[in-house]
Amino acid sequence: MSEIRALAEDLAARSDNQLRELLTARPDLALPAVPDFQALAARASTRVSVQRILEKLTAPELQVLEAVDLTTNEDSQLSTTASWLKAAIAGSTIKSLDIILGHLHSLALLRRAKPHPGAPKADASRRFYLPVSVLGEALGAYPAGLGRPYSTLAAQHPEFGQRLVGIVEGLRASGLPLEKADTPATAAHSLHHLVSDPAGWDALMGSAPPQTADLLRRFKYSPVGTIPKRAALGRAVLDNPSPAPVEWLVARGLLVPLDTLHVELPRPVGQASRGHVIVADFQLEAPRPVPRTVTRSLRDNAAFGAVAETLRLVTELVALAAQNPVGTLRSGGVGVREVRRLSESLRLDGASTSWLLELAALAGLITLDAATSRWGASEGTWLTQKREEQWHRLVEAWLAADRAPSLVGAPLPAGGAVNALAAEVSRPDAPVVRRRTLEMLAQLSDPDGTEEDDTVGAFDTADLISALTWHQPRLQRRFARLVPGILKEAAQLGLLGSGALTELGSAVAGNDFSRATAVLRDALPAPLNSFLLQADLTAVAPGYLEPDVARELALVATAEGQGPATIYRFSAESVRRALDEGLDAEGILAFLQRHSATEVPQPLRYLVEDTAARYGRLRVGAAGSYLRSDDEAGLNALLADPRTASLGLVRLAPTVVAADVPAKELTFSLRELGYPPALEGPARKPVGSHRMVPVPAPSSSATRLNPWELSDEDLDRQLAALRGGGPVPHTGESQSLVSLETLRKAIRTKSSVRMGVVDEQGNQRQEIFVPLSVSDGRVRVYDPRSDVERTVSVHRIMDVEIVEGSPAHG
Repeated sequence: MSEIRALAEDLAARSDNQLRELLTARPDLALPAVPDFQALAARASTRVSVQRILEKLTAPELQVLEAVDLTTNEDSQLSTTASWLKAAIAGSTIKSLDIILGHLHSLALLRRAKPHPGAPKADASRRFYLPVSVLGEALGAYPAGLGRPYSTLAAQHPEFGQRLVGIVEGLRASGLPLEKADTPATAAHSLHHLVSDPAGWDALMGSAPPQTADLLRRFKYSPVGTIPKRAALGRAVLDNPSPAPVEWLVARGLLVPLDTLHVELPRPVGQASRGHVIVADFQLEAPRPVPRTVTRSLRDNAAFGAVAETLRLVTELVALAAQNPVGTLRSGGVGVREVRRLSESLRLDGASTSWLLELAALAGLITLDAATSRWGASEGTWLTQKREEQWHRLVEAWLAADRAPSLVGAPLPAGGAVNALAAEVSRPDAPVVRRRTLEMLAQLSDPDGTEEDDTVGAFDTADLISALTWHQPRLQRRFARLVPGILKEAAQLGLLGSGALTELGSAVAGNDFSRATAVLRDALPAPLNSFLLQADLTAVAPGYLEPDVARELALVATAEGQGPATIYRFSAESVRRALDEGLDAEGILAFLQRHSATEVPQPLRYLVEDTAARYGRLRVGAAGSYLRSDDEAGLNALLADPRTASLGLVRLAPTVVAADVPAKELTFSLRELGYPPALEGPARKPVGSHRMVPVPAPSSSATRLNPWELSDEDLDRQLAALRGGGPVPHTGESQSLVSLETLRKAIRTKSSVRMGVVDEQGNQRQEIFVPLSVSDGRVRVYDPRSDVERTVSVHRIMDVEIVEGSPAHG
C-alpha cells in the first residue's frame, strides 16, 4: 500500500478532537482546505510542511524522531516501538518514549503500523510506528549527527568499496572476528557487523593509538570532518607501526575519505563511539539557567534611562534628516561617510547611529525619496505624540520588522561590510526569534516583583541561547546569529535593564501594550512646559519638554549638546526659520516669555526684533509657470475671471503673472477657458515637476497577519469536508504526490514502473521506464526498449505503478 494512503487511513481513524489538535499545530495542512483524507495525508507528507513542524519540536522530541527515522524502513515494513527505541536512546524510559511517540503521532509525523514479520509475539500488543515518507529528506543528510551506512558509502564511493574488501581481509588476518568478504557489498556488511557488536568494537579499539577516542568525540554533531594534509592518508595502512589517529582510523575503514580534504564517519562507527546508541545526550527536562542577581531599582533605572535616551536620539535623528536628507550608495544602504556625519551631530559611534537609522526607518519616521535616493523625514505626528506613544510605535515596529539591525557592520562574503538600511540586513525569521527570545526570558524571569526580596535575575546570552535551543533545536543557528543583537536592541528600548527582563519587557512578551504604556507613563517624570533662557543666547531644558513646547522651541532655536538637559542656541538663522513658518517677532517673544522661567534676556530680544525687521526685504515664492502679455487690460480680465482661481495666479508686474501650476497645465486650462496662450522658452519642451515619492523601509516592517492561522470556523468547515459533509474542490494534489512517492520507492528498490505520460499533443500513452532520479520537477528515466536515458516533466505524468516482479535495467 502507498505510504500516503496508509497515512490517510491513520488520519481517518482519528477523532474530531484529534484532528483539531493536528490542524491547530499544523495549520498549513488546511490552507487551502483539502477535500479528503488522502489529500490531507499528501499535504502532511510534503517536505516543506514537515520541515515547518520540525522547527517547533523540542530537543528530546527531535532526537526520538531521528532515532525512528534511523531504525525503520518503509520498504521492508520495519517499524519500531518505544521498547525498541529505548536501547537506541541512552537515559530514556519506555514511559517517556511512549509519551513522545504519541505526540509525534498526533502531529502526523508518524503513523501507526503493524508489527513487522520478524517482531516477537510478546511485542504484538505494543504500538508500532513508521515515519512519514519524506521525513528523511526533511531531517537532512545526517540525522542525529550520524553518517551514512557502510553499504551506501561503498556504493557511492567505488574506490572506497574496493579498498574495503582488502581492509576486511587484513582485519581478519589480524585475528578479529569478521565474516569473509569478496565484494564491496559483503565487505560493508562484515565491517558493519563487527563495529556494531560491542565485543568486536572493543577488540578493534584495543590497538588504537592514544587520543583516538578524543578524535571520535569531535564527530558528535557532524560525521564529516576535515583533515590537514591529504599526504598523511598515504600512511593509512594496517601495518603502519606508529600511525596517527586519523591514519589508524582510515586504514581500518572507520573513517572514509570523501575527497582530498574531507572524511566521513560511517553510521555504525558513530553509534559505537557513543556507546552503541543513536542518542547519547537525551535530556527530557529543559535546562534552567542560573541567573545573576540584579536589584530591581538598578534594572528599572537602566531601562527607563535607555528609553528616554532612545526617544531623544530618534527625535534628533529625524530633525537631522529633515534638515539634510541622508544619502545612499549605488549598491544600496547608507555609506560610512553619511553615518559618520550623523554620528558627529548625534555625538555617537557608528554602530549606535546605524541602529537609530534602522529603527527610524522601521517606524516610518524617515522614508526614501525614490527621485533623489535620500532618506528624509516623513510627515507625521511624531513630535506631538506622548513619550509612551512614541515608545509604543518604536517597539511595535521593531517586533514586526523582518530585518536584523545588529547585522549592520557584519562582513560580506565578497568583502566589505553590511551597510545600514541595506538589503543584506533583511532577515524574514527575525520577528519569530524576537518573540521567542522575549517569551523565554518571561518564562525564566520574575519581572513583576513576586519574589520576596528586591532582586531579579539576569541571564547570560550563552545560557539563554542554550535554553532556546532545547525548545527549538532546529533554530539553533538562527538563535546564535540573532539573539545577541536582539538583547542589545531590547535593552535600548527598555525591555531589558542591566540584563534583566523589565516590566515593560514582560508586558510586551505577553502582547499587553496597554499595560506597558501605563507602566512607562507612570515611571517617567512628568514633562516640563518651561525652560531657562540665558544671556548667551541659549535656552536650557532641564528635562523632557512637552511635545508642543519642544516643537516650537526647536523651531526658534537649534538643539545642541547631549544628555537629559538639552541646550538650545538662538541665532539669526534659527529666528528666520521661525519667521519662514509664519511667526512674527511679537509671537516669538510672547512664546519665550510664556514658557521661560526667567525674563527674556535683552540680547535675545534684540536678536529677534532685529532679525524680524530685516526679514522680508527680498521675498521668495513658489511658482510652476508664468504668463506674460503686453495687454494689461487682458491680464486684468484674466485675474478677475473666477474660473482661474484654481491656477493660483499672482500678479508680479503690470505685464507678468505667476501661476502655481506647471506650464503645460496652465496652457491647457487657459485654452479650455477660451484664452489662446502660446508657449515660449523652456516651456516648449516637455517639462516635469519633481515630486517626492516616499519609499518604505528596505523591507516590509508593518505588522502582518499570520497566514498560517485557522479560525474555529475554518476548522469546522475542514472537518465537515473530511467527514463528507462539506464541498471542497479537488485539485489533484494528492495524486501527484502519490505518483512522486511511487517513483521514489521505485528508485530506492531499483524497480521498473508503468507510467502514463501525456505528450505535447495531449495524447496519453503507457510506457515502462526505470526511474533514476527526481528533482526540479523532472524525472530522469531509463528507457529499456530504446536503451537511452530520457527526461520526463512531472506535470506530464498522469499515473505511476511499479511493475511487480520486473527487474530494473541500466
